[in-house]
Amino acid sequence: MILSSKGIILKVFPYSDTSLICNVFTDDYGKLTFIAKGVRKAKNPLLSILQPFNLLEFQYYYKKNRSMQLIKEADIVISFDKLRNQLSTIVMGSAILNIINKIFENEYPNTTVFRLIYKTLNKLSSSNSDNKIFFLFYMFHLCQQLGFLPNIRHCHLCNSEFTDKAIFSEQFKSLICINCHKGNTFSSDIHLDNKSLQFLELINKTNIDQISKIEISSIVLQEIYNFLIFFMKHNIHSMHYIKGLKEIEKIYYE
Repeated sequence: MILSSKGIILKVFPYSDTSLICNVFTDDYGKLTFIAKGVRKAKNPLLSILQPFNLLEFQYYYKKNRSMQLIKEADIVISFDKLRNQLSTIVMGSAILNIINKIFENEYPNTTVFRLIYKTLNKLSSSNSDNKIFFLFYMFHLCQQLGFLPNIRHCHLCNSEFTDKAIFSEQFKSLICINCHKGNTFSSDIHLDNKSLQFLELINKTNIDQISKIEISSIVLQEIYNFLIFFMKHNIHSMHYIKGLKEIEKIYYE
């Protein structure tokens, strides 16, 4: 059966002497693994477009339960070329792709996550100054779509509303209030002050096209980044194997 899908290339690697394997997140089937036979032969035009970040329109021979689908044709839709012009956007964009590639199994469709990847890459490609905010927006809404996002308004233990600060507890893997934190303290617990909690609320309510208009300090950005990474690592085991997170941390602290 021949199908057509739009897909963002997550990862490519060589196979045999002339072929290429591509992990792709598609708009209608989720992550799929494709094989492009003979694509590494001289003058094959597919080789130049089967690259990470590119959004392509694929035609392929689909067979359910087959580990790799065979590419028939592919045409580029968007290349996100400008994303490759800065080290920070390359690092963040690569982490976005690596996270999706690691945490999603094949054929678990999620059109909202597909749009989230596309919109975040598009913003990283077109912005010069708001990359830190866009990456946090991506991480927050990815957690939301995966169903792991903790309650950012009320304590996990006593359900009281956060009024001053919240602590992400390693023990409970969720946000708790100061009172409940007493006696349940781990040295690695992450503290979020009121400004960070307010920013999380804004990320939750604000469209990505408007998020850059929010004024936010570098300290709050650092705090939110630490919280989201720490939270995901405690809820998604494969997050421990994502490459590039140390480089992103340096960007938030520069």
